[in-house]
Amino acid sequence: MAKPAHLFAGLLAVLTLTACGAQTTTAPAADRDTVSVSGEGSVKARPDVFSLVAVARERGDDIAAMKNTVDQQVQAMLDLADELDIEEKNVTASDIQISPEWEYQPERKLIGHQVSREVTFKVAGMDRYARLADGLADQGLKEVRPAGSEISNADALAKQALEKAVKDAREKAGILARAAGRELGEAVVINAQGYTMPQPMMMRAAMAKEDSMESYRPGEQDVSANVQITFELK
Repeated sequence: MAKPAHLFAGLLAVLTLTACGAQTTTAPAADRDTVSVSGEGSVKARPDVFSLVAVARERGDDIAAMKNTVDQQVQAMLDLADELDIEEKNVTASDIQISPEWEYQPERKLIGHQVSREVTFKVAGMDRYARLADGLADQGLKEVRPAGSEISNADALAKQALEKAVKDAREKAGILARAAGRELGEAVVINAQGYTMPQPMMMRAAMAKEDSMESYRPGEQDVSANVQITFELK
């Protein structure tokens, strides 16, 4: 699952630093010799918070009986969450959904109803995720799907990536300045162009029940940032 962008608003803001000394003779940035470069920085991390959706679904004619069965399946899911010490705030059970099912050939005809409920889980840690997924499979649920992943300390990692991006830009600018026989001065304009944080889905590599921890792989991802910086040339 992708992490909400508003948590990183501070990193996405455009930062503009204008050098201005105490003396009135300081030249405006437009009149200086400058060099503009881009910088990139990244930090590798593994997701450690995972979301999963399980669906209890019944089809048939007896809506009351189907509702009772679906409610029992949902209660079994909630009991499993309690057994795994998943906090109540991280488990959401939807309302009952009842919809007709039609047959359209040779003519439109009602053939029954479908009754369903979804339960969404958000769990911390690979071990608990694997135990939850296997526990839901043991309950005979046929619709269990990953719903994204997160990195719990993404804010700190994004800041580290931004610092690396600034360092990368300064190193590039220094190379250009030396090649031109100049010295690199202060940064006069810094634009933070944002960050990227792809959200890979949890993948199950094997179906071996006896080794469930080894069969789930969250993968590794890059938290990266980009900047555009203009430096003064001396």
